[in-house]
Amino acid sequence: MFWIRLLGRTLNSERKALTFYLINTVALIFIYNLLLTSVSISYPFCISITILFIFFVQRAFALLRFEETLQDAKFGIEVGDESDADSKKEQRVLGTIDEIHSSYRDKLTEMNDKLDGRNALFSRFIHNMKTSVAVIELASEKQSADVLADIAAENEKLKANLEQSLNLLRLDEFSNDYVPESLDLYALVKAVINEKRREFIYAGIYPKLNGEAVYVYTDRKWCAYMLDQIITNAIKYSERGKNVYFDITTGMEGIDASLRVRDEGEGIAPEDMPRVFELFFTGRNGRANSNATGIGLAMVKHIAKRLGHEVSLTSTVGEGTSVTIAFLTKMQAYRKSNPFL
Repeated sequence: MFWIRLLGRTLNSERKALTFYLINTVALIFIYNLLLTSVSISYPFCISITILFIFFVQRAFALLRFEETLQDAKFGIEVGDESDADSKKEQRVLGTIDEIHSSYRDKLTEMNDKLDGRNALFSRFIHNMKTSVAVIELASEKQSADVLADIAAENEKLKANLEQSLNLLRLDEFSNDYVPESLDLYALVKAVINEKRREFIYAGIYPKLNGEAVYVYTDRKWCAYMLDQIITNAIKYSERGKNVYFDITTGMEGIDASLRVRDEGEGIAPEDMPRVFELFFTGRNGRANSNATGIGLAMVKHIAKRLGHEVSLTSTVGEGTSVTIAFLTKMQAYRKSNPFL
């Protein structure tokens, strides 16, 4: 039975060679049948069968030796004591297999972590949306002038949660939803600030835009989304009466323009700084804020990289946080997004 199983594994591993042989043999028999007698056909056919038999015997023994080597490695038996060429080849094979297995295991762990984080995030979004629906239901029962304002506010929360969920899912298909073009950065920032004016007013935060019109190469929708996420964080972690500054600068080598968004919020703890761009990481401030999701800055970093921009962050506890987006020149951005060029 052992030899039968070994033959089966050999045939399975060499099925391409076997298929090629059968097609070739059928073609030869057909040609010889047209040109020669049946007796003449038997000679090349026998030779072909003999060569095939020798080939499969050699492959079977090679497979057997390889399996024995793997079995020895499994139980901790040293391979290559004889220091011959075959032993060294086997060691290289085993090393390659171990690297592939380690890489696969690491990727599997990473995928599981992302799925766990994503599931937790969507559970939170669903909970927030259920809360908004409940508030709307209660507000609808009241007969007061504040009802419509409450409903509108909760509706905005619903829209924000849904948009956040959709954008998180769209990241996997970013290349299909990406249209780079030359845009006026000043006008784009001003437009995003206007879209967020209600949040600024409710929070009592004052936006200050400094700079002038300058054109950068980016995607309108995704760049606006990055700014939206940065502004949301600035408002979320700033006290009423504070400012958020938007400074646009030009003139740096290899960069069309640079945008710095600086708030006067509580700042980020030094121990959290190395992980601020990690997906689902909320840090000390996030743990104290029930609305923190840990995806805003991570998405900003991911999108900026795909757009060929550079993002950096500095922060001082008690003074505030600055997020800077460097819009590289078109050539620099192309090189950054295509590192193998």
